[in-house]
Amino acid sequence: MTTKSFNRINLFAALVFVMGLSFTACKNAPKTEDTKSVAEAQNEAKFEDESEDEAEFLVDVAEFNLQQAELGKLATIKSTNTAVKDFGKMMQEMHAVQMKELSALAVSKQVSVPNSLTEENKEDYNALNKKDIEDFDKHYLDLVIDQHGSSIREYTDATDKTSDAALKKWLAQQTALLREHLDAAMMLQIKLKNNQ
Repeated sequence: MTTKSFNRINLFAALVFVMGLSFTACKNAPKTEDTKSVAEAQNEAKFEDESEDEAEFLVDVAEFNLQQAELGKLATIKSTNTAVKDFGKMMQEMHAVQMKELSALAVSKQVSVPNSLTEENKEDYNALNKKDIEDFDKHYLDLVIDQHGSSIREYTDATDKTSDAALKKWLAQQTALLREHLDAAMMLQIKLKNNQ
């Protein structure tokens, strides 16, 4: 056997060994837990009945605000339309503010909330990010309209169910902001359709 053949065999063996270590390391690497699941588990251990329902609702609100802020940020980067970019920036900033307020409310109620995008939110984000530039604005606004409409219904339902006066007041303020966002998104959607 020549030295060159021997070196190739050694190189191949070394590569196989390194690849084996890489696969083992990936297999043994701890999987990061979804922040929503972690928050829900912590809240289940702390609360019962109405308090648990309120905690679950606040987890959902946090998830929504985190997602809307990230989608808004994506719109500022990916859209080629100035009005959509401006709307995305407003959404990013407003939902970041709403998230700060929610976090303070959650702390006062000792409720755990997610602090980063959930796995489901990441899927929505990635699906939107993969849209062609020509389709991005339509899909972004459709998503905002759909999710804000759903959230307004959930906020209204939660307002009717809670006996907490401070939470009721906060929800009324948040619902009004969501209606403003929904109206702005719908107007922008109409404007884009008319300009086609």
